[in-house]
Amino acid sequence: MTIFSGKRTLKYLSLIIMVAFTLTLSITLGVTMSEDVFNAVEGGQITEDGIAVPIIMYHSILKNSHLGKYVITPAEFEEDIRYLSERNYNSITMTDLINYVYNNGDIPLKPVIITFDDGNLNNYIYGRPILEKYKMKAVVSVIGSYTEAFSQPPYPTADPTYAHVSWDQIKEMAASGYFEIQNHSYNLHSINKRNGAKRRKGETIESYRNMLTSDIMKLQGKLREYCGIIPNTFTYPFGAVSRESDTILRELGFKASLSCLEGVNLINRDNKNVLFGLKRKNRPHGVATQAFFKKFCP
Repeated sequence: MTIFSGKRTLKYLSLIIMVAFTLTLSITLGVTMSEDVFNAVEGGQITEDGIAVPIIMYHSILKNSHLGKYVITPAEFEEDIRYLSERNYNSITMTDLINYVYNNGDIPLKPVIITFDDGNLNNYIYGRPILEKYKMKAVVSVIGSYTEAFSQPPYPTADPTYAHVSWDQIKEMAASGYFEIQNHSYNLHSINKRNGAKRRKGETIESYRNMLTSDIMKLQGKLREYCGIIPNTFTYPFGAVSRESDTILRELGFKASLSCLEGVNLINRDNKNVLFGLKRKNRPHGVATQAFFKKFCP
């Protein structure tokens, strides 16, 4: 089934998604997060409560004029990665973090997790060469319905401004060793009928569980069938989450979830619950790399 009718429709959809993401974050968080939430710990710092693991949230990398809160340039992304590399930060995947907590696995000193939401093709086009250059890894959370639309002809567009990765490209990304693929829902990246993966007002818990299970497991099944991948982490669309959400994820076998709340995570092997609702910091365009990182990756 083709979800988009063409480039014009896809363009509007992409703009709507960005606007919706901004509005939903404000509603979901209820506050505007400040740099102060990062003052307590720095990336890699080891405290009595655990090891500090900062997670950076990216969306799109583009060379054109569509720059803003969720779209940065390749030059900005490279400067970020160079900054982390020069300060001896080590990128890890969600699987690395999960193994550290669940299986007493090792993680390097000064760990950092680089994430991309939505599975935009430009992550692959512009992001991969930079990651390879600095030997860094990134976690990409894909939206199943978008990937499906770009995996069968007629393809909506090849323009990296709007295109999403296909199943074949996901498989290639995972095989490269520079990308880990995670679940961003099959078709919940929307605010038309509900706010992302959040429970609707008046919706029974049973109905909500059935809906969330059906959507998430649909993408799990397709990633396993087409790419040989079984994600262990769910990334909440817009960061919208309900009280029951993480419980359902655990029932489905997920070991972690990513939110849009800002802050640095303190990871402790004695508390597996800390892997759910992990905090991240969104990387906008127009902020100098050192200024962006100074509070949590100095």
